[in-house]
Amino acid sequence: MNDSENTRTIHVLDEATVNKIAAGEVVERPASVVKELVENSLDSGADSVTVDIGSDSGGIFRMMVVDNGCGMNRDSALLSLKRHATSKIEDVSDISNIETMGFRGEALASISGVSRLTVITKTHSSKVLSGTKIIAEGGNVIDIGETGSPDGTTVIVENLFFNTPARKKFLKSRQTEFNHIYTVIERIAIANPSVSFRLVHNGKEKISTLKTDSLIETISYIYGKDISDKMFDVESVNSFMRTEGFCSVQNLNYPDSKHVLLSINNRVVASPVLMKAIKSGYGTLLAKDRYPAVFLNIIIDRSIVDVNVHPTKREVRLSREKEIFEEISSAVKKALKSGNVQLDFSSGEKNTFKEISAEESLQKPLFKVESPAGTYDLGDSEPELSGKPDFGYHPRFSATDSQLRLTENFDESENESKLPAMEVIGQYDASYIIANMRNSKGDELVVVDQHAAHERILYDQVIKIRDSGNKSQELLVPVIMTFKEKEAETLSSNLSLLAEEGFVIEEFGKNTFAVRTVPMVLGKRIGTEILKDIISDLLDENLKSLDSKKEKITSTIACRAAIKAGSVLTKEQMNRLLNQLSKTELPYTCPHGRPTMLVFTRTRLDSLFMRS
Repeated sequence: MNDSENTRTIHVLDEATVNKIAAGEVVERPASVVKELVENSLDSGADSVTVDIGSDSGGIFRMMVVDNGCGMNRDSALLSLKRHATSKIEDVSDISNIETMGFRGEALASISGVSRLTVITKTHSSKVLSGTKIIAEGGNVIDIGETGSPDGTTVIVENLFFNTPARKKFLKSRQTEFNHIYTVIERIAIANPSVSFRLVHNGKEKISTLKTDSLIETISYIYGKDISDKMFDVESVNSFMRTEGFCSVQNLNYPDSKHVLLSINNRVVASPVLMKAIKSGYGTLLAKDRYPAVFLNIIIDRSIVDVNVHPTKREVRLSREKEIFEEISSAVKKALKSGNVQLDFSSGEKNTFKEISAEESLQKPLFKVESPAGTYDLGDSEPELSGKPDFGYHPRFSATDSQLRLTENFDESENESKLPAMEVIGQYDASYIIANMRNSKGDELVVVDQHAAHERILYDQVIKIRDSGNKSQELLVPVIMTFKEKEAETLSSNLSLLAEEGFVIEEFGKNTFAVRTVPMVLGKRIGTEILKDIISDLLDENLKSLDSKKEKITSTIACRAAIKAGSVLTKEQMNRLLNQLSKTELPYTCPHGRPTMLVFTRTRLDSLFMRS
């Protein structure tokens, strides 16, 4: 074989092929298209943006973005479909000082390369009576002419990935794809409260915000007052950055970071550094696997932000990371400290707060063996239960006692104890049970995490009840709950799965549901928190199999129904909890894999105290 046969000829790719390659980076799914088009609308100076989505059983077939921005003349509209044609920058020096959402000039060209694209646009000039309409397909302009048009630009994208079937087959269900679009709009709306946004899906309005100077108003439009009323102002200014936004009280938290929305110079971003800074600001107020609701916009010197990392522009690089980390962490700490509040439900009203007095902030006694009655009146609004078993419901009762009785009512007599006998010594900080364990090795000191222990007990009970088929307890008075649009759609599509877990839930109007039966182990403690946590679990794309979803729901039910840290227990209650734990299959760990107890031998204690 001669050299000429081994040599490949280098040639320039045609524009259609180049556009398809670029589309692979810019256009990942329908939500990517919406993001690019909405960012173009913002760059055009629009203060009103409408996104209209059409879908059927085959998926999303149309995306339309309408804005009232500056619009384009005929020549500019044609150039906008060319790669690297942009009005945002002029030369390489501009890249270090990007002020717009987009700047690469790739979006429309890439989108048109894998779809049928229609652009209708008109400038605000009083001298221009008609607009321009361009239709492109597969990257080629197939029609151009004049048309009647309002000021601004309308872009319609249809038949996405028609010429790249390999990409199309990787799309998820229409509900999943719409959820991604919903997330894009809610995040951009939070980052740009001065712009009004509408998201419409098959003729139904899903998001609607008004143009406002107040971020908290936009938060309220999208997430409701249940969240906006539990926010603290976050404000911080130094020589190179300004931070503004809101963070939630520690009691408002979630199992994932979906409610942490960050933007830099009004551009929605993902940044591990900023996420760690926020968690650092909360410190020990939140468990490691819980996340607050935080909405922050960071106005920063553009010279220390590199947005030219990836065509999607979601990822950014920051110089002076350490200073930025400390500034964000400090701002969140300051906001939480200024609030100095704890949730107080004693008045019977939802979401009320009380200041922590100096006396209340004093440290609790280290050991507490006996507790006061600790009873509370449920009032007329508490849902009652019908049928058996009897969960010990009385007009007044101890919440902790009721929780322990929930797991006592199931027959565990056939189960052998998997733990040696333990004698309770006391309770530390209303969170840990201190006990003496007697076994063949001699006495050992045991510290039991009461929440993790009860979680393990409840988890085993939920599995047992589910397998037996006797899993639900009917509420005489159904509980009515209203959710966000995305949560409601997810709940609606998973009603049959939740029914298998013991929840019987019916649709009760727009985004509203009636909970008629609950898993037995929940008793009467049914609230929006557990269902919202479950819905958040179902939104997790990592939970692909039905079994993984059931497992996650079961562990969430157990976690929510379990005795919490901070619950004072009597000695009798502690003994009952340890006895129940000893009958479980895996008493040494909770369903999440964390230990339920730590064991210290006399030898180990002597070693810690450096006794020979």
